[in-house]
Amino acid sequence: MMHSGQNIVHRERRYYLAGFMNACVMACLLPIMSVYTYRYLNASATQLSALLGGYALSSIVYAFVISRVVERVGQHKLWLLGISLTASVALLLLAYTQNYYLATLVMIILFAPFHASTSLFMGLAFRYFPSTQIIGVNARLMATVSAAWLVCPSVAFYTVEYVGFGTFFYVLGAGLPLLAGLFCYLPAATKAKPSELADTNEHERQVIGQTTSGKAWGKPAMGAWRYQYVWPSVLFFTLSSFAITLYQHLLPVYFVEQALPISMVGPLFMCAALVEIALIVSCVSLLSRFSYSRLFMIASLSGCAFFVLLPLSQNVFYLFALQGLKAIMYGAMAGLGVNLLQRLLPQEPTFGVALYQNAFAMGMLLAGFATGGVVEYLPSHWFFSISAIVPSLCFLILLLFKHAFTAGHQV
Repeated sequence: MMHSGQNIVHRERRYYLAGFMNACVMACLLPIMSVYTYRYLNASATQLSALLGGYALSSIVYAFVISRVVERVGQHKLWLLGISLTASVALLLLAYTQNYYLATLVMIILFAPFHASTSLFMGLAFRYFPSTQIIGVNARLMATVSAAWLVCPSVAFYTVEYVGFGTFFYVLGAGLPLLAGLFCYLPAATKAKPSELADTNEHERQVIGQTTSGKAWGKPAMGAWRYQYVWPSVLFFTLSSFAITLYQHLLPVYFVEQALPISMVGPLFMCAALVEIALIVSCVSLLSRFSYSRLFMIASLSGCAFFVLLPLSQNVFYLFALQGLKAIMYGAMAGLGVNLLQRLLPQEPTFGVALYQNAFAMGMLLAGFATGGVVEYLPSHWFFSISAIVPSLCFLILLLFKHAFTAGHQV
């Protein structure tokens, strides 16, 4: 019995290691892309926006399409192997070119499919781990993502500063085949997971349909309407991501405008990340006492309070203390978001992760567009007003579509 338990823990650790390494690739690459485009490719501001925007949109499309295909044909490991090796080739090409147009094509065509790796990887985990265990596993996997973003950006900037972009891309690209091998080494289910969770969630979708439209869903609709019961949660995650990302873009500018030490921005982000990791891991235990909707309501109110209180004082200790409110908002979204969508889509868990991932990416993309307008037209003490309004909209969504956030929870 003890030996069996040790085997289970060992298999879990393989998934966590793969999750951390997978997140490290993105956490190393994305923060340095703007510097790479400006300094290494000598691109203009317009060209920078085209590269980053084109990559963001193409990665969303790839994640959506690949997850839909894999739900139909299976072969998660084969797809993970393919997109990892393709991304490796892309990074090696970036290491040997300073042509902006070639680099843009490489990012949009060859590297963007790697965005689907998280949804494929977590879909594989959903099929392997028991239904009673997957909620905790998902939370810990999301915590590895936050841990990667806590460590890797600093390492990436240090590397490109002292050894150059070419060596950085070469090392990162050479590491991807190792990640591909680890994906192939992961334990996987030899048969489909029992349909108990699917049967339970089919009943829950009937309840959601009766609550929001006055009648049961009946026969599955075609196209996007087939998934109408998940759109409230997808919109919620998009808006939450938008508010958080807009804050991250604006905080350095706010510090400059308020003549605050810009060196404090990094420690503030790091402080919030440490609290977020703890909350991501622990928030799933709260599901025994609270529903998804109640926890997301608490997260939305915490986010609203954070953005309202932030400009009221420039005291360093005050700013650090407020990070707990922001951590509650992000921790609930990251710790519970994937679980909610997978339980709403138990027959399509890979697609559920892709929806969450794309909702988060779309929020980041919209925040990137909004940042310039906020800085241009709003005074610094109003910078976070939009971010304060957005959690209020999230709270309204939770009130209007409460039953769309109660999947898998007996209230």
